[in-house]
Amino acid sequence: MRNPFYSTELPVTAPFCDRETELKELISHAENRANVVLYSPRRYGKTSLVKRVQAGLARHNIVPVYIDFFGVDSIETVAQKLAVALYSHYSKDLPLLRKAARILSSWRPVITMKPDPESGFTISAEPTVRARGLDLIDETFAQFGKFTEGHKKGFHVVFDEFQEITQLQNSLKIEGTMRSHIQGHSHVSYFFVGSRRRVLMDIFSGNKRPFYKSAINYHLSELPREEAVAFIVKRFASGGKTCPDNIAARIYDLVSGYPYYIQRIPYSIYEITDDEHIARDDLARGLSQVYEEEKPVYESYLQAMTPVQIRL
Repeated sequence: MRNPFYSTELPVTAPFCDRETELKELISHAENRANVVLYSPRRYGKTSLVKRVQAGLARHNIVPVYIDFFGVDSIETVAQKLAVALYSHYSKDLPLLRKAARILSSWRPVITMKPDPESGFTISAEPTVRARGLDLIDETFAQFGKFTEGHKKGFHVVFDEFQEITQLQNSLKIEGTMRSHIQGHSHVSYFFVGSRRRVLMDIFSGNKRPFYKSAINYHLSELPREEAVAFIVKRFASGGKTCPDNIAARIYDLVSGYPYYIQRIPYSIYEITDDEHIARDDLARGLSQVYEEEKPVYESYLQAMTPVQIRL
């Protein structure tokens, strides 16, 4: 039987632990075309949550555009990612893809045939103009804004790991250029998502920053205890195993409701347990396995820290 837990990002269709309130609130903000800055520690389920938000919006014909800024290495890449995300959304609708390419004229869609399990191809974008740097971002966001004007239901854009733009040269000017266009995109709701709270707060709360007070602050908290415990028990049951409430509660308490580990630890326990009944020894073995698998990651963090930081 397939493991009912996940060790990687949750698919949109996978069972989700709680977050009903957050999902409802975020969908409402998006439908109202409000801008939101969503932050939490890493592996708290932000990406899974916003993708579920977009899936819900898509059912009401709001166009979802998801962009991941992780690893962005140049100003041009920021603009390119917007073009690629838009073209990818319309990749299966040739008339709308052509319309998008006609209006977003700074970029040409490039379709490459590959053994992709979903579409059978990948899509990228190449610049068609000489503009580079801030000029290219300026043109791209202006063209995107023009494209959104004719859509009655509107667009929802997610900038995941948005704080990464602060690592680029002229980052303040990038923020300024983006803000100058975003504030005029009346048919679009933007979600700025990230895990570096201080950096995001500086961007949106610093009174000298372009994005000052331009989005609703939304903090994603740990999972509630009662719901998380019930989720663990129910998921084990769906996989043909019985997990006592006290063991599920122990898992929750050990990780303080950290969403990633609410999935990751039960995943390991399920894999190593042959018996249909989960016992305390299984919990201990599951914890040990997760620790051993993630030990190199923790060690790399320590190696990057100074002795003073480690003592703190």
